[in-house]
Amino acid sequence: MEKDTRDKAPHPVAAMLLRRGFEVLISDPTEYLFFPPDLERPFEDELYGMLKKYSFRLFVRDVIRNRRSFRAGDLLKYSSLEWVERYLKFLLERKVIEETGGGAYRLKAEAVFSFGDTLEWFVANVFEREFSSPALWGVRLRGGEAGGDYDVVASVEGRLVYVEVKSSPPKNIEEPEVAAFIRRVLELRPSLAIFLEDTRLRMKDKIMPFFEGLLKGRAVERVEGETFTIEGRIFVTNSHPGLVNNLALCVREHLRPRAFWAD
Repeated sequence: MEKDTRDKAPHPVAAMLLRRGFEVLISDPTEYLFFPPDLERPFEDELYGMLKKYSFRLFVRDVIRNRRSFRAGDLLKYSSLEWVERYLKFLLERKVIEETGGGAYRLKAEAVFSFGDTLEWFVANVFEREFSSPALWGVRLRGGEAGGDYDVVASVEGRLVYVEVKSSPPKNIEEPEVAAFIRRVLELRPSLAIFLEDTRLRMKDKIMPFFEGLLKGRAVERVEGETFTIEGRIFVTNSHPGLVNNLALCVREHLRPRAFWAD
C-alpha cells in the first residue's frame, strides 16, 4: 500500500518540502518491493545488512528478472553456487520465495518487475541508519513542473538532500535521464544532490560526459575513485568500493567546511 502523508502529521522531510512549496502526495510505496511490506523488524534489519553486499543486490536483480521460475543454476552470473544457495536459503526461510518443485523457485511478490523500488528503500534506510537522517523514498510531489517523482529525499543536519538512484549499468543510461535529473535538481534546489548508480563500472567514460555537456561552465572535479562533484552541490557516484561508503563520502565532502575563517 502507498502511504498518503496528507492524512497524518507530516514526516520531517515532508515538512521541509512543504515549507519550500512542495506537497508530498505519495512516499514510501510498498507494492513493488521484492519482500513482504509487513516484515518484522528483525527481518528488516537482516535484509538491510544483506543489501549492503553488492553481490546480494545483483543476486536479487536476477531473482526478480527470473521471478516466475528459476533454479540456483540460473543465478550464477555474479555469484558462486555456494553463495547462491546461501542467498536462496535466506529468502526461502523468510518466505520471500517459495519452492515450486524440481529444485525450482518463484518470487512470491508477483507485482515486482524491477529492483528499483527496493534499491530506493535501501538507500533511504542508509540515510536513516548510517547518518541518523530522516528520509523518504519513492516520493511524488505536487508543486513543480520538472516532474514530481524523486527517488530519495532526506534531511541531513537540516539540509535537504535529493538522491537519484539508478539500478541499471552505465550502458543503459542516456543523456535525457541525466537532463531530467538536473531539471529536478534545479527545481527542488536541495543543498545536496547525488546521482547514484549501483554499479562497479566506471562513471568517467559515459556518465560524466553527459554532466559536463549539460552543465557547461561548471567546475567538475574527481573527489575519489569514481565519485565526482560539480561545485560541491551535485555528486555523481557508483557502488565501488561500497554504496554506503560512497554515499558517506558525498555527504562528508558536501558538509566539509571549505575554510574556517571567512575571507
